[in-house]
Amino acid sequence: MGSDGADQPRLRQLNERAVLAAVRSAGEARVAQIVEQSGLGRTAVEEVLASLVERRWLVEESPAIRGRGRPARSYRFRAEAGYVVGLDIGAHSVRGVLTDLDGRTLANTRRTVTPEAPRAVRLTAAEEVIAACAAAARVPVSKVWAVGAGTTGLVDPTGTVVRANAIPDWAGTNLTTHFATRLVVADNDSQLAALAEQRRGVPATDAMPAAHAATPDVPPSSGGPADMVFLHAGRRTGLALVLDGKLRRGAFGAAADMSALKGVAWEAALGYLHAVVPDAVPTVDKAERAFAAARAGDRAARAAVRKYAQAMAVAAATAIAIVDPRVLVLGGAFSQAADVLLEPLTAELERVCPRVPEVRASALGALCVALGAASLALDALDERLLTPTRGPLPQLAARSI
Repeated sequence: MGSDGADQPRLRQLNERAVLAAVRSAGEARVAQIVEQSGLGRTAVEEVLASLVERRWLVEESPAIRGRGRPARSYRFRAEAGYVVGLDIGAHSVRGVLTDLDGRTLANTRRTVTPEAPRAVRLTAAEEVIAACAAAARVPVSKVWAVGAGTTGLVDPTGTVVRANAIPDWAGTNLTTHFATRLVVADNDSQLAALAEQRRGVPATDAMPAAHAATPDVPPSSGGPADMVFLHAGRRTGLALVLDGKLRRGAFGAAADMSALKGVAWEAALGYLHAVVPDAVPTVDKAERAFAAARAGDRAARAAVRKYAQAMAVAAATAIAIVDPRVLVLGGAFSQAADVLLEPLTAELERVCPRVPEVRASALGALCVALGAASLALDALDERLLTPTRGPLPQLAARSI
């Protein structure tokens, strides 16, 4: 008897997580659906539902009355109970997005920094971005439960930046320690951009056309391609892989990292774009100006875009040859120039690849890394919420804003 009594708290916690997971996955669910998905008896489910509603994890929605009989009750997860911020910490800027617990984006903002800025300045900018996102969404900063951080360079499992060529003093920064007052996760920016595309992008089509225009905005739940090479193109460049629906980081987080290969030379490829823009234009704006000139028909600019695309295709073709993906996605800030960049990129891939996958541009633009970082934070938060060994779910505040 004593053993049974001791097991009751753990059993309640297991039941709580099973019910919470069922409602989380459904968005909104009726009692019968929760019983079926959780595998629990109806009485146990109703007891847990009452407790989770009382502690404000769930909301009982007012049922629509149709015909005779008692209307079915339905429940939804309180996605507004807390929030996450995804950060994109780069050499020239720090971007952030704030989402609710269902991944809906409520705010985004940006702070400008320089590659030479000391570590403390960059981290302060990141803190300012978190606060600015919360203010824009009219959310107390205390309601930001988790932070995901994407950054240039190689990031180890502890959240430490192991290598960062683009930022002089960034290597050795432990992002998890810096944001220690919250649940924090960190990863390489290109990896997280690919994660965002996999979560929020458009699934691959059955057909394999050579090129596609930029895709329209899609909700977080759409789900992108299950097999993909992601070409992260912007002021920093990278590759990432999604295979069988999962982001492949590799044994040390460096999967598809070709930055050290001399034959790739994609960082230097930005010079082609910069060379056709007047020296007076700030460096951070030169690529966009080159794309605009190419769009307007400038011959030198169009030639520069072709040279840039050829350099990008060398690395992309290597990854394509190894993993044979269904889709190559052009992502990052330069995906917004897909109208002038996608055609020469595809043409070069057709020249060097025995089989070219579907080639298309991401619709996520410059927010891709921050959105991926938010997804990573939500994953970590879900893991913590749904782990019974962490104890009973606490009482939440009556209001979240």
